[in-house]
Amino acid sequence: MSVQTPATLRKQASQALLRNEDLAISALEQLPMELFPELFKEAFKGRHTRIVKAMVAAWPFPCLPVGTLMKTPDLETFQAVLDAVDMQLARKFHPRCLRSPLETLSITGYILSESDLNDFPCCHSLCQLKHLDMRGVVLLTLDPMPLRLLLETVAHSLQSLDLEGCGMEDSQLTLLTPALNLCSLLTKVNLCDNDFSMPILKDLLLHTANWSKMNGEQYPAPLECYDDLGYIDTERFLHICPELINALRAKRQPKRIVFATDTCHKCGVRCVYDLGPRLCPCWQ
Repeated sequence: MSVQTPATLRKQASQALLRNEDLAISALEQLPMELFPELFKEAFKGRHTRIVKAMVAAWPFPCLPVGTLMKTPDLETFQAVLDAVDMQLARKFHPRCLRSPLETLSITGYILSESDLNDFPCCHSLCQLKHLDMRGVVLLTLDPMPLRLLLETVAHSLQSLDLEGCGMEDSQLTLLTPALNLCSLLTKVNLCDNDFSMPILKDLLLHTANWSKMNGEQYPAPLECYDDLGYIDTERFLHICPELINALRAKRQPKRIVFATDTCHKCGVRCVYDLGPRLCPCWQ
């Protein structure tokens, strides 16, 4: 006789509920908290948008990690999530629903459309956001103005921002810099794996005098740290990074600041400059 694990039983219970959407929605009032993640995962994967909406409105946890569930983009399901987040306060759909705005929004590795991004600043439940994680969300071809509007809206509450690997370039960072300057409660920021030139990155650093609470900031090594073939130029790297840090120190004293290159084409390791240089094995 086989003994089923709790994880297996939770999955079977979720699948049984999904076979009857009306039953699943009505059962949310009595659903134990530990069943929410598995049921949500299965509903999301199966594109049960009615159940997804109801579950987000009744979500009992402060963090809603949506992006990690999506292997392929599905606008309808994603829109259902955003609609339901906005309903949390407006409709108070459920007694276990959040009485305060969402604190953490994690959308990683997801392909956003222009309409997706436009929804962000309009979502009232994001107005008190403390943590925004958009790692790997490609922003290169999108208008960054909605993101700027969101940052301006949550400037009084945002504590961490992760935009690593978003493929941003100078024009987008230039547009975001005024909003980033307003985020005086930031303690962590990660902008690595984006393509910024030295003047634009330096301009950002010089506009962060009010980041007094910052204790961990990560930036990409500027484009000038690479040669014409895209290989790391260590001489430039060792000259540019201290120059940026010294420019920043004229405005404020960073507690922990890191500049990191792309991974080396030869050994797959980054060159990093924090308290000093840490070069990849090719240059050691």
